[in-house]
Amino acid sequence: MKLRNLILLGITSFSATAIWNMPAAFAYQYLPLKNIQANGLSGTVWNGEVKEVVTKTLTLNNISWSVDLLESITSLALKSKLEIQDPDITFKGLAGFSISQTISLDDAQFETTGAFASKFQKLATLRGDIKGSIKHFEMEKGTLPVLDASYHWKQGELLSPMRIQPAGDYSIIVKPSDKGLTANISSSNAPLELSGDAKIESNWKYKTNIKIKAANASGKGTMNMVKMAVGKLEKDGSAIIKQQGQLKAFY
Repeated sequence: MKLRNLILLGITSFSATAIWNMPAAFAYQYLPLKNIQANGLSGTVWNGEVKEVVTKTLTLNNISWSVDLLESITSLALKSKLEIQDPDITFKGLAGFSISQTISLDDAQFETTGAFASKFQKLATLRGDIKGSIKHFEMEKGTLPVLDASYHWKQGELLSPMRIQPAGDYSIIVKPSDKGLTANISSSNAPLELSGDAKIESNWKYKTNIKIKAANASGKGTMNMVKMAVGKLEKDGSAIIKQQGQLKAFY
């Protein structure tokens, strides 16, 4: 081997080793994260943890990561085993980020509460336990995400804008299709029977076809409020929500 090649090999090996062992706290100083504060960083950029991450709207505790070298090489993206052990949310899965800025999640599970989920939107106040399983998620800039996941809301209650009690169990199963995404909605042991689906096409056009019906006497009062929103009820006392519109890419 030529001397030049030996020198290049030595420099490459040294650089790779230096990056691999770079302390996470040192690397954090050079990241363009103006609105994110990380406290209690330890370990390396490839295998480390942070005690607290603070943003304008969110604080998360006990986040750890470990780069999966084999997955990263085979997928040509940075793939890390990510784990969150926060009092409000737990998460575990394989997170990825590619050169083209495509974000992905694989074999991920999370658990949180309706109160925590309510912090991120103003449409509704929720109560209950939320569990999710994400088999695969992939989001590329400007395109509709690919999503294969299930979400379960256990002992869920809607506190506002209308109150739905007693608590019930609700599920959303999202699957990719040839045209986009399809989300099937259902309920069990709940005051309202929910069934139907919502579809989003690759051009971000959406269409809903959801049926809501009182499952017992406690749900009939709620249906009167639903009637005010939809305008009328069907002959069997149910409400059919059929809507369509255009969404915008959010990434």
